[in-house]
Amino acid sequence: MVSKSGARDIILSQIKQDFVTPANAIFDYLDIVEKALSKLDVPSDDELDQIKSSCTKLINQYDEAFNLYTNQNSSKSQKLPEEYSELRHNLRTPLNAIIGYGEILIEDFEEDLPESRTRRIIINDLKHIIDLARSTEKAIETFVDFIRGEDVEMEDASSSNIESAEALFKSLGDIEYSISLSDEIKASDILIVDDNKTNCEVLERRLSMSGLKSRTAYDGETALAEVKKKTPDLILLDVILPDINGLELLKRFRSKHTNESLPVIMVSAFDDVDSIAKCIQLGAQDYLPKPINGTVLLAKVVSSLERKLLREREKELVNELHIQATTDQLTGIANRRVIFDTIQNASVREKRKDYKPFTIIIFDIDFFKNVNDTYGHAGGDEILKSFATLLNNEISEPNQVGRIGGEEFLAILYIDEDTAETFIKNLINKIQKNSIVYENQTINITSSGGVAFSNESENASDLVNKADKRLYMAKKSGRNRFVLNNSEISGEK
Repeated sequence: MVSKSGARDIILSQIKQDFVTPANAIFDYLDIVEKALSKLDVPSDDELDQIKSSCTKLINQYDEAFNLYTNQNSSKSQKLPEEYSELRHNLRTPLNAIIGYGEILIEDFEEDLPESRTRRIIINDLKHIIDLARSTEKAIETFVDFIRGEDVEMEDASSSNIESAEALFKSLGDIEYSISLSDEIKASDILIVDDNKTNCEVLERRLSMSGLKSRTAYDGETALAEVKKKTPDLILLDVILPDINGLELLKRFRSKHTNESLPVIMVSAFDDVDSIAKCIQLGAQDYLPKPINGTVLLAKVVSSLERKLLREREKELVNELHIQATTDQLTGIANRRVIFDTIQNASVREKRKDYKPFTIIIFDIDFFKNVNDTYGHAGGDEILKSFATLLNNEISEPNQVGRIGGEEFLAILYIDEDTAETFIKNLINKIQKNSIVYENQTINITSSGGVAFSNESENASDLVNKADKRLYMAKKSGRNRFVLNNSEISGEK
């Protein structure tokens, strides 16, 4: 149970947070406006300096009043009502200046600056400054009410706010870090998870200024839903959230996504070694302590995205090399090495209890030399690709077909003899009916084949030799036929 003194500390922490967060965000937006004006070659107006000095004065006055009036030794009863009125007036004076100069700048820029996206951004940011100032005004009223002894209602005055009160989002600092971002990096999807909307908005603007795209989630459940809807390329995750704390949320992300597929940068006011180590241990890729420095923010975000892209390219390269090593380059089906390895593995399984009977068929396109002589090698290649496509369509997984050389193909089918005969009859018919168009000419082909069954030998090489000999017999007998161990299946004349 929280003590009376502890409860007071919690409320004071949140009161200060509600003031400092928007006040510091005003400085961030002023910095953003100045940088945007420099892009238009427009010098900073005096009004901007007035807003800065007023904001500095406001924060200094608030800090002085907060320390004075919240001191446990300070007696409220000794303060006259006029003193509280004077305090409210002193704090509101620089605040009114911020709002007033902000409105003047909006009017000036709407009149003087040419229409452009940057102009719209500047005006919108000035409106943010005015909105933040009005949020600060509400925080001042809450502060004065509290020190007068009036009851104040806080949105979330829980014990967790003792820690979160120190996690105030202060100025992000000047961005001096300049980097040229690739189109791939700019296309990245960044998810910002923070329960403070102002923090999210400032982070979004910082990232946007560098050409990066982002979306936001203000609590853990929303973050989980956003990731489920579309996995982002990077998450900026605050440690303290209202429903699910950041560390637990990180655990949930890691249960479904690897570090490589979903990098996470933790954000927190806790910058001690143990806190950082805990985040890294749970699978965070990096750690950003608050207050966040803009240069460090950009450097770590870009670095994480670049590492993710590099890993993806490495995977693509490995996959490409695997395809090259296992695939026939012309036809796109399995190559000789893969199909022979498959036969060897099937033969080994036959000796075990999980034995499955299988059938080997070696195909040969009839009179393929005549095809090359008539249509050239380019035409011959088209015939090979068309024939491979037909076989691949007819021989589905777990069965497999591959090209073993020239016009020869080999298939392994996990079927018995009776089923094999039916399959071959159907296949011969489809090959004969398969018309191939090349350079406006229709080409029809036939195929011969030799068939061997797994029960004929326990040796894979022996089975292949049997199928190859029967292929030779099929060719010698007139082609357009398949020879089995005790029978022959011929195509239509």
